[in-house]
Amino acid sequence: MSQESLTGLHILITRPSAQAAPWALQLQKLGATTSSQAMLEICPLADSDAKQSAKNTVMRLDEYQKVIFVSQNAVNFGISEIDTYWPQLPADISFFAVGASTAELLADKLNGLGGNISYPGQAMNSEALLALPALENIDKDEKILIVRGRGGRTHLGSSLEARGALVDYCEIYERRAPEKVDAKRIAAFKNSMLTPIISVHSGETLDNLYKAIATYTSEETLHWLQRTPLLLPGARVAHIAKNLAFKHIIVAENATNESMIEALYDWRHQ
Repeated sequence: MSQESLTGLHILITRPSAQAAPWALQLQKLGATTSSQAMLEICPLADSDAKQSAKNTVMRLDEYQKVIFVSQNAVNFGISEIDTYWPQLPADISFFAVGASTAELLADKLNGLGGNISYPGQAMNSEALLALPALENIDKDEKILIVRGRGGRTHLGSSLEARGALVDYCEIYERRAPEKVDAKRIAAFKNSMLTPIISVHSGETLDNLYKAIATYTSEETLHWLQRTPLLLPGARVAHIAKNLAFKHIIVAENATNESMIEALYDWRHQ
């Protein structure tokens, strides 16, 4: 990846707080100015029934032939729970991750005990994961566990079920929309003399951003938001943006920092 300057850009980061800081630092090193307003927070499970359900599922880990982690958050929360009940991993489980970053984190958390971890190359989504040969050709009634947050997309699980798998979910954390928005921070970003860009890493984050601006600021600010360039991690989120009447969309190949930055470079050279 080239390392040209991003000087002159003011990028509003909407990632959860834990992921916002390293993303901001990388952008700043390339010359961009950044502000942060989290539009999604990742939290431990609060509901006691949900906690018990996750525990029960993890305790049956040895029943599954394949385990899929859909995000780095799924790895962080999921492996923590697995370590509590499985000091030694069950044998003969194949692990899958939605992308290279998630796979790298999973390998680190498993300390080399998870064997080979399969993941798609460029695209980081359910469709690319489903195209992996090991998930395209599965045995009838093969048991697959998907580790994710509460209320995630159903496409991955339903597609695997259509191929003959028996799919369970381990919902190990939850995502929450912000309870309020710092209107002064949004106003300062809006009034910046630099070129504004809003980086968004998921469809849920984009929905939260739109609703928060509509709820906590003015109609004029909402219209300004829809005219501000959005940096997005793929075609699915871009489709959501178009449905919300966003006018200027920058689409990266995936949600990695490298791909998002390359998309910014390409956009500046148009």
